[in-house]
Amino acid sequence: MPRVTFLHSQGKSGTVPRNTTLLDAANELGFPLNHDCGGNASCTTCRIEVQQGGEHLSEIEFEEQDLLDREALSESWHRLGCQAKILGDVVVKVPETKWAAPTTEPSEAQGVQGVDIR
Repeated sequence: MPRVTFLHSQGKSGTVPRNTTLLDAANELGFPLNHDCGGNASCTTCRIEVQQGGEHLSEIEFEEQDLLDREALSESWHRLGCQAKILGDVVVKVPETKWAAPTTEPSEAQGVQGVDIR
């Protein structure tokens, strides 16, 4: 069975059956990998960064790549834990924090009331 290692301050390592997703492997090993959408490839909270063994993960499919592209995470080492299946030994890094939430600067037009723009 392949060995998967999650690099994180609370990381885990262990063996799992082939074709197990990284998300399922994390659950089996008792590692809390975030997955806000329930593992349905509709968010990127289970995103990981492949450190070693990327060739031992399943091919990236269109839906996963499209979602990563929309988040500007197009590099080949970014994968979604709910989609990437383990085929051999792999080491992945789980970011301690996800990217910062976007800040919204109030535009000049916000809050302006009663202005006739005709």
